[in-house]
Amino acid sequence: MSWAVGTEDRWHIAAEEAAVRARLVDDMPVVATAMRVPGGDVVQRAAAITDGAGRAVVVEFVNESTGPVSVALAVSGSLSTARVQGSRLLADGRNALELDRTPGGAAAVSDGDIWEAVRSGPPAGDCEARSRSGLAAAAVLVPLAVGVPLRVTVPVAGSPVEIRPPAQVAAGWLALVSRAASVALTDESAERAWRRGIAACILAAGGADIVTASRAAVVLDRVGLADEADRGWDAIMRGLVGSRLSPVEAAAILRALASRRLRSGRMSGLAEWAGPLVDAAGDRLDASTLEQVAAALEQEAPAAARDARRLLFESTSRAPVTRSEGSDDRVHALVRDSVVFGGDGLAGIEALMDCLVAEAADHIVMAPALPAVWRGASADALSIATRHGTLSFSVRWHGSRPALLWDLTPADRSATARPAAGAELRCGLDPSWSASGPTGEALLGPVA
Repeated sequence: MSWAVGTEDRWHIAAEEAAVRARLVDDMPVVATAMRVPGGDVVQRAAAITDGAGRAVVVEFVNESTGPVSVALAVSGSLSTARVQGSRLLADGRNALELDRTPGGAAAVSDGDIWEAVRSGPPAGDCEARSRSGLAAAAVLVPLAVGVPLRVTVPVAGSPVEIRPPAQVAAGWLALVSRAASVALTDESAERAWRRGIAACILAAGGADIVTASRAAVVLDRVGLADEADRGWDAIMRGLVGSRLSPVEAAAILRALASRRLRSGRMSGLAEWAGPLVDAAGDRLDASTLEQVAAALEQEAPAAARDARRLLFESTSRAPVTRSEGSDDRVHALVRDSVVFGGDGLAGIEALMDCLVAEAADHIVMAPALPAVWRGASADALSIATRHGTLSFSVRWHGSRPALLWDLTPADRSATARPAAGAELRCGLDPSWSASGPTGEALLGPVA
């Protein structure tokens, strides 16, 4: 679908205008595209909707300028037939667009130049064009008063869906993201990257790419959205029973299955698949992944866990968390890139999570790699899911000394239970400090 806005001076075709800006609504997967016209903006908002057995995209146009305009919507691109029928545009016989009102004008062409037909001011009424060379196109024109939305449905699959305004869809996304772990940081971009990253992971977990779905599932486990993480299960199972896995895919699946068991307590399938996946992962199988797999297998398949421990012993032990040169630059680059339109939200939240929490079989590290520019400012991480329980912590500063407050609710959700035996709490801001109590506060040593 392409669109244009007609004003007193001319038709402004969105694909050709320079004054077009796109953003996400509240950092959720709802796209707002504003086009500057005389007197203000005309804004298009688009959101995907799933309703029962149907899927669709709802597109809303709002005239935020000072005077009335017309909106033209067109379908084109390798079409043999293009047709306007009432409030619908059909492409090769399929319902491509459905408006919430009858259009004020309609045009169909067989030579592909639909905008020339739009500029001529076509009358209302049904029309159709055919083209053996695939150049058929059709368009509808709708008058758009100030502040009165026009809603268009683009069917994707299945049965018709109940249309909801994009703003309502964005609010639903925000409500879902608000159930997840949260952060409060002085860096506004980092907070945005966190929210956007959670939403991006929910989308990615339901995608077809095995590596991306597996990475997203791990993040969703860590932010406490286990049900959403399970949406990645379909992609993972397709990979397990489908074509031969690459080493990168096998390692990613191992991490996702281990995370499922360790952080959400759900059966992982590792007992059945660990052996083939370890073989397929090859040199992509690092010590951290092996340790997680072994820990996850302890309850499901003790014999397989012993094999994983043996492999872990034979491999190079994972080095302690250290700050590498340029690590701050890398984090800032990933965060910055994740909040621009079209950025990688998954990579952004992975980088933030690695800054805030690291875990192993016997300990959790809070703020293992806090960027230097965040030091001296308050930082909060709430309800991070770890294998040892749900962790919340805050950092406050007294000059050069950080004060750490923490709360670790064990995985059994009992208010009086303690962390797993031997699990220590540590902090990257003071490597000499450790504690074993589930709650507490401590004034750490000076940070240079």
